[in-house]
Amino acid sequence: MTPAPAQRMVAAVGRQVPRRMRTALRRAAGVLPWTHTSVRAACALPDTVPLLVHAGPLAVDRGLWGMVDALPRLPGVHLALVCAAGDRPVASEALRRAGELGVAARLHVVPRPRRMTPAFLAAADVAVFGFERGEGDRPLVPAVLDDYRAAGLTIVAGNARAVREYLIRHAAGEVFAPGSLPSFVHTVRRAQDRAPETAAAWPAPPRIPGQPGPWRPLGAGPVRLGLGTANFAGQLSAIAGAISAARPDVSVEVVVAKPPEAYRHPADVELHFPAEHHIEVQLDQIRRVLTGYTHLIVDAFRPVLGRLNGEDISADLPALERARIKVALLAHGSEIRHPTAHLERHAESAFRDAPAELRERLVAVAEKNRRTAEESGRPVFVTTLDLLDDVPFATWAPIVIDVDAWATDQPVLDRPRPIVLHAPSTRWTKGTDRIVPELQELHDRGIIDFRLVEGMPHDQMRRLVADADIVVDQLVMGSYCAFACEGMAAGRAVVSYLSESAHRSAGVHPPITSATPATLVKAIESLLDDRAAAARLAARGPGYVREHHDGRRTAAVFDAFLR
Repeated sequence: MTPAPAQRMVAAVGRQVPRRMRTALRRAAGVLPWTHTSVRAACALPDTVPLLVHAGPLAVDRGLWGMVDALPRLPGVHLALVCAAGDRPVASEALRRAGELGVAARLHVVPRPRRMTPAFLAAADVAVFGFERGEGDRPLVPAVLDDYRAAGLTIVAGNARAVREYLIRHAAGEVFAPGSLPSFVHTVRRAQDRAPETAAAWPAPPRIPGQPGPWRPLGAGPVRLGLGTANFAGQLSAIAGAISAARPDVSVEVVVAKPPEAYRHPADVELHFPAEHHIEVQLDQIRRVLTGYTHLIVDAFRPVLGRLNGEDISADLPALERARIKVALLAHGSEIRHPTAHLERHAESAFRDAPAELRERLVAVAEKNRRTAEESGRPVFVTTLDLLDDVPFATWAPIVIDVDAWATDQPVLDRPRPIVLHAPSTRWTKGTDRIVPELQELHDRGIIDFRLVEGMPHDQMRRLVADADIVVDQLVMGSYCAFACEGMAAGRAVVSYLSESAHRSAGVHPPITSATPATLVKAIESLLDDRAAAARLAARGPGYVREHHDGRRTAAVFDAFLR
């Protein structure tokens, strides 16, 4: 809505002229004293400037401070707080906070008009409101949402069940995860798509460390998927991106519970691991999950409602069922792999090297999680094929990697002394201590250039993989893992121990040379004896990984669960 010329003059002169002259100008413009025709005019902003409006009671809005804190992440975007007399102390505090953040010029406190009409609000682009618990006589759905809807504004509101149902019923807007700045920022940017007249003015978001990854943030759509909380090797983040790319009807929230130093992969919510035992964290998780999700992928059988219910998902399942949330279980390894059974199946099992106390504990964990999987009746997915031996009723959801990020045109196996790279995350799970002496001997004889890498940041590992000729992954588990996928994507010759029956049952034939610690030297010598054949095998790697591990197959596996 564009103000008339006289009204624009009123907004422009503001407090720079005497009070009597301002009053005369307002009367000439047909405006009542101390009022404006629109919230945009009150802010003295042109139509092309993106404007958020908050017109509800400031003192009761638990999401207000998050909106102010989000302004640095929304460059060029302004926020108008329509303020009643009783809200002035809160508005003053908001201005002080905006000043500390360096965004005071983009926060506007607008006196509430005597009669707030739809036309007054309609000049904004997006209406915002936080999450209110509905304690006492406060309505869970704020009355101001009706004002926003009457003004034709897209609404962005904190996620509560009643608010979400209101927005869905009226097709009126989107919800964000309360307390999550990234979720609020992404939801605001998505909502502005409904305001095309100012869409071009909304600048691209800056790159912020720790911001969510390439998935559609949790909204008010029909499928609201939560994923949490282990995120081993960033697989939860990768699966979230793959599902979001394949399913436009799915919005996503990734919750990760780890020590802060382990926050290496994108997530919407990051919980400091010990804090999961705090009651306030548990209550926040309960509100987030039970009021926000329609579907939930439980990662590594970890609890999703905090740790006060226990150390695994089993105690959370009744509450999730009462909330009618569809639950799937996702396993990656030791949470479901039974050490005793693995030792019986594989002569060179990794559990030969595991400390006895750890082995006993993992037996108890695997047996408990197997019971949970069987008794719950929820769908179970595993990321590596060897785990189908432990849970034959599960479905393979392949590891997801960024295939293009690992691609390289560097030649393979064309130097006299090839580079052999081994980079264990945990030594005993890879058979490292059994193979290092053998590889070091080949190195000392000048046959290979052996490189053992541990604790290397993931982004630096790409350069090392591209420079290698042979990538040695695990030799004691039975299936290839993420590092092998990365080696294949780079077109390197990959050596890993494959359980023949598991891969044959799945109908896949990875271009990997299978070996155990006892046969590793022979496997490497065979690759070097016929380098042309080894190079041809390595050249099949990128195509295999793109077919099975670029996320499309994994997203398709979850299709039936997400319907």
